[in-house]
Amino acid sequence: ARPGVPVSVRAAMPHVDEAEYAKAQEYSAAKNRFGFVADAYGLLTGLLQLWLHVTVWNGPSLRLVRWLGLTAEHELARAGACMLITTPWDLLHGAPVDWYKTFVIEERFGFNKHTWRSWVGDSLKHFFVEQLGLGALMMVPLVLVVRNLGASAWLYGFGFTALFVLAINVVYPIWIAPLFNSFTPLPDGDVRRGVEALVRASGISCERIFQVDGSRQSSHSNAYVAGFFRTKRIVIYDTLLTHLEGDVDKVCAVVAHEIGHAAMHHNYAMLGVACAQIFVMFRTFALCSDARMVTDFGYDAPCAYLTLQTFFTLYSLVMPVFSIALNAFTRQLEYAADAYSVRLGYDIRDSLAKISTTNLSDLNPDPLDSLCHHSHPTTVQRILAVGDLLKSAPRAKAD
Repeated sequence: ARPGVPVSVRAAMPHVDEAEYAKAQEYSAAKNRFGFVADAYGLLTGLLQLWLHVTVWNGPSLRLVRWLGLTAEHELARAGACMLITTPWDLLHGAPVDWYKTFVIEERFGFNKHTWRSWVGDSLKHFFVEQLGLGALMMVPLVLVVRNLGASAWLYGFGFTALFVLAINVVYPIWIAPLFNSFTPLPDGDVRRGVEALVRASGISCERIFQVDGSRQSSHSNAYVAGFFRTKRIVIYDTLLTHLEGDVDKVCAVVAHEIGHAAMHHNYAMLGVACAQIFVMFRTFALCSDARMVTDFGYDAPCAYLTLQTFFTLYSLVMPVFSIALNAFTRQLEYAADAYSVRLGYDIRDSLAKISTTNLSDLNPDPLDSLCHHSHPTTVQRILAVGDLLKSAPRAKAD
């Protein structure tokens, strides 16, 4: 192998350019170095946020609801007041990390397409729509459930949250995603005809094929199948079409992979896994929640809202353990989707290599880091797996 490129990488990708490989490693190193800083900053701001929430709950929010003629027992009003008072902090404390990632790291490696105006606009929309809006839509019913349904509240809480997650997956492509990007029907041409042939060959029910202006924010590329039931749609980034130079076979190989996820019902599998996690969380809530937990955090008195809030805070500490198992599961789904692309007659290896080059993907990550944090196999692992399939699997390209 040429100097600088590991033998394992060269074996899978013999044409990898040494300078591009070095740049990808530099990009990964820059993200990892800043990741340590971001994690430390997140821990510090998280502790400050806990202190701030307790302080505001016990003081200013209580005075505000009393000024409105309510009492301390009106917990949803206090929660709303607390949210209103802490909004500047909630909005701004994560901004330095996101700003550095966007305008320093991503800018340095040529990925950032944000202007200051678009970055601020997207940040505000993410905060008010996803954090405040969706957060309130989920939290208010849960508080009512815990406050009124006694020992069986955990089961109703699980049922409501599972349905809420399903509802979000249904409406996100049509109500929320368009707030951040423009989705237009994929133009007529060879690529659209190729994708339509894939849909027919797979038998999935999906007539909506969109191109999204991902280049508005970043030059990273992607494609996906989103939604459930009548909101299902195929979405292709404009950057993917650019990076693959409009090559119909290469684009269709990627889309065949994404269609594979839908055809093999991976969306339902992931929903099932999410529901299992939610069930475990609420069952743990039933077994472990205690009024003393609320006062131990420093709040003046327990209530349903604070019981949920403090439990979710503590439960978040064990979530990384679940993410390791979840990542292992999703990596198997990626292998299966690659195999589906092969069965539809496409060799996805060239597309994977091209996308990894343009996205500066880490071709040789630390195995332990990959085990804990990566939801996809490495490009090298995927290319080798596809190569093994192509040696034995018959292919019939979609017409």
